Amino acid sequence: MIAVLDSPHLVFAPVLLPLATAASMLLLSEKRRALKAPINIASTALGLLLAIALLLRVDAQSVPQAYAVYLPGNWPVPQGIVLVADRLSALMCVLAGSVGLAALLYALARWQHAGVYFHSLFQLQLMGLYGAFLTADLFNLFVFFEVMLAASYGLLLHGSGAARVRSGLHYIAVNLLASALFLVGVAMLYGVTGTLAMADMAQKLAAIPAADRGLLHAGVAILAMAFLAKAAMWPLGFWLVPAYSAASAPAAAMFAIMTKVGVYAVVRVWTLLFPAVGASSAFGADALVAGGLVTLAFGSLGIMASQRLGRLAGHSVIVSSGTLLAAAGFGVPALTGGAIYYL
Repeated sequence: MIAVLDSPHLVFAPVLLPLATAASMLLLSEKRRALKAPINIASTALGLLLAIALLLRVDAQSVPQAYAVYLPGNWPVPQGIVLVADRLSALMCVLAGSVGLAALLYALARWQHAGVYFHSLFQLQLMGLYGAFLTADLFNLFVFFEVMLAASYGLLLHGSGAARVRSGLHYIAVNLLASALFLVGVAMLYGVTGTLAMADMAQKLAAIPAADRGLLHAGVAILAMAFLAKAAMWPLGFWLVPAYSAASAPAAAMFAIMTKVGVYAVVRVWTLLFPAVGASSAFGADALVAGGLVTLAFGSLGIMASQRLGRLAGHSVIVSSGTLLAAAGFGVPALTGGAIYYL
């Protein structure tokens, strides 16, 4: 059921606000650098309030499956992109805003002074997170992934240091490769289905001929490599612990929820495209379960072997991702609900 909000632009507001804030702070001269911190705090707090308002509006609908749709430019699907807010995406936006505000307040004590563009990068990071959670279009998901990753490159190197530069180069290389796989997978899916809107794609999957179903599965598998690299599934997550432990504390806090974007994308795409019935039902479920359990074991061993708090925290993120991926792979609604609550 589509929820008709009294202010439909509310769906797009959490994405537009950090973009406008980042642009405005870039225009401030160096003499007005002191203004960036209060502007960043006000924008981050307002973004969190917008996310909470969006969640309350969607949650107030009488139907559990209610969602709100926003068409930028008012172009219909599949010509235009679409943003969708349901209970899960709105809740993830609230989570991102909460972590962002806490990380920013911590950064004001010291870390904001370690680089010139910290505040602008921080807002672009929030923009990418909000957009990734609210988009219902695969190409738009790629765009917000890139916005999020581009900001994270700067935040990882924020404060300089040999360890950050070394781990940052590995982080950038892995994510550039994942982005290339993302584009290849999206292109293959568009070639098979003729659309990139997730809901439209889910409706067209049943009509795909058997001769093209192998190409569909190959495209989804390549797309999964990009998601799972971001979610740090073993062995694709070798970059995470060095990068997260080398990053500054507020940047690492934001990176922790970035990892959950990969898990969110897996849950969102797989539950929508591969339901329990159909020719491609539960495609890749066994791989998700096995990979999630191995990732969980790898992270647990890493925690026991860690002698520094930063590496222990990084392995804890891997344990969290492994737990979520394994639970999502089983395809049981009650178990998936528990995984979302754990997330």
